Amino acid sequence: MRKQQRDRVFSSLTEEESTIYRNLIREVRSERKSSSSSQFTAREVLEPRRGGLSSGVQEALDAVIARDEMGPMAGEQPPDFDLKLMGTEERVRLSSFKGNRAVGLIFGSYT
Repeated sequence: MRKQQRDRVFSSLTEEESTIYRNLIREVRSERKSSSSSQFTAREVLEPRRGGLSSGVQEALDAVIARDEMGPMAGEQPPDFDLKLMGTEERVRLSSFKGNRAVGLIFGSYT
């Protein structure tokens, strides 16, 4: 699901559905923080909570699940790519760091 589709789903929620969705996400986050399990997917957490929810809230949960499943899963090898180093013209490949040191990648959407 593309960002534009997710945005459409969330903007079509009624005020009541939006409140239900936010409360559900808050509840899930709280449970996650208190859990001893370190990793689980959005699907594992949200699927069991779908029962009795309006179709709008269920669509919003589907959007969260789809976003969670878009990238590599924990333990999978990330896709290789190259980026320009900040302040230089030098390019560097992600795979060139394998076995050398930890690399933190931060991506954002500023739309």
